[in-house]
Amino acid sequence: MRSNMYREAKDKTVNLFVGCKYNCVYCKPSFQKMMKRQKHRCLKCYNYEPHFHPERLKRRPPKTKGKEFIFLCDCGDVSFMTPEQWEMLIEYVEKWNDRTFLIQSKNPLCFAPYSFPENVILGTTIETNWVHFSFSKYRNYWNISKAPLPVYRCQAMIMLKHPRKAVTVEPILDFDLHVLLTWIVKIWPEFVYVGYDNHKCYLPEPPLQKTLHLIEELEKEGIEVRTKNIRKAWYET
Repeated sequence: MRSNMYREAKDKTVNLFVGCKYNCVYCKPSFQKMMKRQKHRCLKCYNYEPHFHPERLKRRPPKTKGKEFIFLCDCGDVSFMTPEQWEMLIEYVEKWNDRTFLIQSKNPLCFAPYSFPENVILGTTIETNWVHFSFSKYRNYWNISKAPLPVYRCQAMIMLKHPRKAVTVEPILDFDLHVLLTWIVKIWPEFVYVGYDNHKCYLPEPPLQKTLHLIEELEKEGIEVRTKNIRKAWYET
């Protein structure tokens, strides 16, 4: 499957694990919709049921160079994997140690029990520091996602001893500038992706100027920011 999320991973994905139970509203028109093409190949993929594909361990992953990486398991959340599945995944990235892999989860506590080689970047999504919103049809974060709150993801990433980390602020939700900036700086990622929703979910987005200010402040801290879909908030247009 082709990932449209990160240009550094264009045509570079390996989905050893597929599926998720967090029910993020912005996932339904993207990843879950994409998996509906798999009805005649894998019913679990079609239903977005968390499951492992051990037969894909035999595939040679694409080569990477420079800032490129392979987005490992981009069509699911690895926090639903079993210890045995984690063992197989780690053996896979160790075998292909001349490639760079990104492994991302909305529950980065799942990384804690394991040791990862240096060709792996561990990431999480932190869309906001807010729990409640005063506008849009989504009045609190649980209306948007059943994943652990972003504050807990931040704490897990700060405690994580692995030297290579990444943060995705997409789809960006409204936030407190100082708080979100402080969170990301404490994680100290190699890079941060920032982008707005691509699927007209009408989320509680920040105004464009506020997002640009966040990007500017991150860059002042020496953190590389990789922008994606940067636009005015839906209510600004």
